[in-house]
Amino acid sequence: MSLPQMELFSGLPERDLALLDSRLAVIRWPSGAEAPEPLTRPDHLYLVREGRLGMFERTAPGHEIMITILEAGSAYSTLGAAPAAMVEALEDAAVSPLPRRALEGLITRYPKLGVNLADLMSDRIAMLRETVALVSEMRVEDRLRARLHQLAERFGVTTKDGIQLRLDLTHAQWATLVGASREAVTTAFSKLRSSDSVIVDGRDITLPWAVVREREDRLANAAS
Repeated sequence: MSLPQMELFSGLPERDLALLDSRLAVIRWPSGAEAPEPLTRPDHLYLVREGRLGMFERTAPGHEIMITILEAGSAYSTLGAAPAAMVEALEDAAVSPLPRRALEGLITRYPKLGVNLADLMSDRIAMLRETVALVSEMRVEDRLRARLHQLAERFGVTTKDGIQLRLDLTHAQWATLVGASREAVTTAFSKLRSSDSVIVDGRDITLPWAVVREREDRLANAAS
């Protein structure tokens, strides 16, 4: 994905973005591989150009939870003193590192970039608040159902049967998304299939339209 296609750079002159694009390094990150050294440095903003990355956090007992999925056009950072999040390539990806000094210079010249970055991080915080609420559900199938709907809103593709997720995640990766064991997630998927809450075809997962509309109605009623 080129910089002019990224919401982070919305409103900036395309000519200047093309010049910046030609100067930024693009680091390839194969699926499942360790993060390349240029993508582990502190005080950088990292721009996801291709593929999908998973961002993880470790809980007190030592388990890992995938708190969000970053797709092309997203960004994450090691700016500031806070410990950097764990990031893994869920599929072959490409990322551009942008050091703090370069980012400061760009924001000085284009204040709109600073506003865009604040918008992006505000959206990330809102999504993380929602994720905390979802993984606090007691039953694994409830957590899984909620995460499926959350991800469908961001990554879903409309089909005649419903909203389809094509994330190509393993059961182990789904387990990290809901904070449960792989066995528990396998059982939860089985329960959701039995109740017609999802349609599973390999790694493609579809939320049927009846289920999507029922949830929308429930949320609308709760808000009224």
